[in-house]
Amino acid sequence: MGKGFKYDGMHSDDLHITLTGKNVPIVPSLVEHFETIAGRDGAWDFGVQYGTRTIELDCIILAVNPQDLKNKLRALAGFFNPRRAARPLIFDDDPTKIYFARLTGQLPLAQIGSLGSFTLHMTCPDPFVYSTNEEIISGTEMIYVTNEGTHYAQPTLIVVHNGGAGKVTLNRSDGKVQELSFASNSPSGTYTINCKEGTIVRNNTGAYKFVTGDFFQLPEGVNTIEKNGGVDNIEVRYRHTWI
Repeated sequence: MGKGFKYDGMHSDDLHITLTGKNVPIVPSLVEHFETIAGRDGAWDFGVQYGTRTIELDCIILAVNPQDLKNKLRALAGFFNPRRAARPLIFDDDPTKIYFARLTGQLPLAQIGSLGSFTLHMTCPDPFVYSTNEEIISGTEMIYVTNEGTHYAQPTLIVVHNGGAGKVTLNRSDGKVQELSFASNSPSGTYTINCKEGTIVRNNTGAYKFVTGDFFQLPEGVNTIEKNGGVDNIEVRYRHTWI
């Protein structure tokens, strides 16, 4: 298997693609928030947010004849159908990192006989880079959660709750504290709190009225999570996250 890539579980070799070059930006695009005022030098800086990340993949595809090339290209277009939404993208030379990308723009082809060359423009709506393996840590006492990345990770918490008042507290590596509180009338059950998507579900039903507080963000380093009250067990699922 050559130095290619795997997209949605399928390797480029199996798609009859040879990767000849790639452009993976070190950081996502930036959305700057400046405000200028007439008569004042410079600008007010209201911060920055990360935009999308676009990855360019230069490829060639080789077929036995021009008709075979057309068939392979049509199959390729179907496989990269952007309506399938962003899918996992992993490079052979960086196998422990994963991007979530989809095809954007046109797919122009330069054809010479039964050989075609083209560039796949893959955009990551979620601009961050993640570990390919999801970390899963659980416990009934204090849990130590380490994020090895350079950007905060947004975990999913699976909380077994005995009902009534309770609390889950995150002591972050940067000194900040975040909390999730269960109301005194919260029923028992398993609560799934997806901090990335901002959803709270109990036994497959929305449970927003029973839980208030912060959706956790795990900065780089060692963070601790502890519980009290009716909270019985916590499982933390997350990926190390990089800018």
